[in-house]
Amino acid sequence: MNSTNPMNAMNPTNPSNPMNPNSPNPLFFLSIFVLLFAVVISLSLWLKSESSSTFKAKIEDSIQKELISMDQIPSQTKVDAIYVLGGSQKSLALKFNTAARLYHDGICNKILILDSPGITEYSRKLGRNLTNNEWAIKKLQQFGIPRENIEPISMESGFFGTLTEAKHISQLVDKKDYKNLILITAPYHTKRVKTCFENFLNGHNVAFYVQGSEERVTLSILIVELIKLKIYKYFLIS
Repeated sequence: MNSTNPMNAMNPTNPSNPMNPNSPNPLFFLSIFVLLFAVVISLSLWLKSESSSTFKAKIEDSIQKELISMDQIPSQTKVDAIYVLGGSQKSLALKFNTAARLYHDGICNKILILDSPGITEYSRKLGRNLTNNEWAIKKLQQFGIPRENIEPISMESGFFGTLTEAKHISQLVDKKDYKNLILITAPYHTKRVKTCFENFLNGHNVAFYVQGSEERVTLSILIVELIKLKIYKYFLIS
């Protein structure tokens, strides 16, 4: 699906509410995740065996084809903002590197990041632990992005994180009257991101482009992501 045409996205019954009113509650999904996690662990142990290497490569390729959906950014494109979706520090560092590359290519000069409460690693220079936001801003500055061009975006936490980010960033796009946006996440997460943002930006005349970082993950993580994608698509967005 071409993300530059938000009219092709699915229509929710109530755009302000990402949850399907007929969908099961989060405890239902938690039970499913626990069961599937046990299955994934068992499968992963077998896939680590030498005899499964060829089969494993074929499975990884097949799953990645379903999970990865990145957009070609047209030449000379300028966008109003780049939003980097949340994640672990390792994942964020790779996403920030991708954002910095686009920034230095002149595509955009505003980098939006998820405002993440809490603290992280200790800073000898400051004599205390960095906050998550301080760490993120410091990392982006190391990639050559000035502090004034970095904006943390606060939002309420949600059980379904990607859906929560899509809802709040879509509201922000409306508020600031953005016409275009780049979304950066891990490659295996791109399809789910695109599905969520299409849901909220449908009919808003906003072009958005989904880009993936250089992150690589194990087969077990790909399988879990595939399960999440199906849950989002068939239970949460309809």
